[in-house]
Parts: sequence; structure tokens; C-alpha cells
Amino acid sequence: MRIILLMLFLIFHLNLIAQTNLKGIVYYGHKESFGMGAPIGNDYNAELIFNSIQSTYTFAKDSLEGGHVREMIPVKNNKGLFMIMKTTTEEGFIYNINRTKNLIKSRDIGYNYISDTIPNLTWKILNETKKIGNFECSKATCNFRGRDYTAWFSISIPLPYGPWKLQGLPGLILEAYDTDKEIYFYFKSIEYPSKKELKITIPNPKTNMDMERIRSTKKREWTTAEDFKKEMMKRHKIGTKMGRMTTEQNPNIESGSIDNPMRKHYIEVFDEEK
Repeated sequence: MRIILLMLFLIFHLNLIAQTNLKGIVYYGHKESFGMGAPIGNDYNAELIFNSIQSTYTFAKDSLEGGHVREMIPVKNNKGLFMIMKTTTEEGFIYNINRTKNLIKSRDIGYNYISDTIPNLTWKILNETKKIGNFECSKATCNFRGRDYTAWFSISIPLPYGPWKLQGLPGLILEAYDTDKEIYFYFKSIEYPSKKELKITIPNPKTNMDMERIRSTKKREWTTAEDFKKEMMKRHKIGTKMGRMTTEQNPNIESGSIDNPMRKHYIEVFDEEK
């Protein structure tokens, strides 16, 4: 009996050590095609750096694109050809998840710094599987912030992380997208388990040195997810009003602002949130 207990004790500690040493970096493509009905919009390079305690997802960052980007990108859909802006910053958009503290800290739209508890996503795990890279992945679905998402995760990497704010599955998410892939996170490559010293960035309004902040007179402070939601809905309301004013002042502009849901402009669709 003592030998069996000793073996169980050793197995437990070996598993604990294995969990502690889990770390790696995933490289994704990150597409945003708001209101376009297909994954044809801005395509960013993104990365997820993780260990057993926390992860950080970053995109629209200068270094990930090989330098600063600010350019108009041609996009064609069934309505014709038009131009959209693609831009990056020194720090990019950052989303840090800390499991031990149950916190998600992010540097988000409008250079807002949000600190809140990790959102509880209600995933439905399905029987369907497919291979991504060298990993066998399972399918899961959920609704989050007004969009229906499909995610493909691998239990070969038993950590509950994923791109952006998508998390909470029993394995790492390697691919995820909403209904029409207007939001599309796709797998490029992975270093796992990594032997490198990986630095996990945690956003901090007091240490941010982007040029946008240096030029800005607005003091950056932490805000809550609820206050961020209110600000984004306010911003959308103002943008919609300005669009209507422009349409009224110029009869040559087609009016499309009467039907102007947030999903045409933002990843988080607060006005349709379930």
C-alpha cells in the first residue's frame, strides 16, 4: 500500500511539474471585416504568448507587421471596390488573462485600459474534429458580446487560452471565427513547448509610450468593462449621428446610416448583446 501511495504521489507531482512548465507562443492571422459578410478586410499578424498562469494576445502592433503601418487597403465585395484604413501602433492592442487573479487586462479600442474579471463564456463542445497544423482539434460554439463564435481547440495543449478575449475551453484555441468570418482568427504557426524565455506583456496605462499617448492630453487610467461598454455605445451613437449629418448635407452620398448596428464597426456588438 505504501508503494502504491508513493507512486501516486510521484505521478501527481510529475503532472504538476509538467503543467507548470507549459509555455509557448502561437502566431495567428487576425482578420477584421466588419459588415462585409466575408473575411476580406484588414489582415493583421497576431501572437499569443502563454504559460500555465497567464497569456497575452497582441495584434495591430508595429513589430508584428515589420514596422509602422498606416495605409488605405483596397477591398472588394458584392457592392463594389472601396478603401479601408489599416493602422498599427508601437504597442498594439493587448489582452492579458491571468487565471490565478481571475483578471483580464486589456489595451483596447480608443487606447482604453480595461481591468475586469475574466468573462465566463458558455461553450458548447461538439463531436466534430479537424486537424490544424499537427494538432487534432475539437469544435466548440458560444455567443459572446453579440456574436456567435466557432472555435477549434486542442487538448494536446491543456490550457484554456485563445485569441483576443476567447478562452475557457479545456485546450488552447487555434482557430476561431464568427458566423460570416467577419472576425477570423486563423492559425499560422506555434512554438510549443518553447525553450525560450517568453516575456508576457501586461498592459499598463502608466508605462505606455505610444506616440498617440505622448501627443494626447487625455490622462490614461484603468476603467471597468461596464464603463468601456458605455463609452463604445456613446462613440457609436455619435458616429451614427455624424454619418446622418454628412448624408443630409451631401445628396450624392448613399444613405446607409439609418440601419447602422455596431457589428458594422466593432468586434463587440453591445447593442445586440444577449
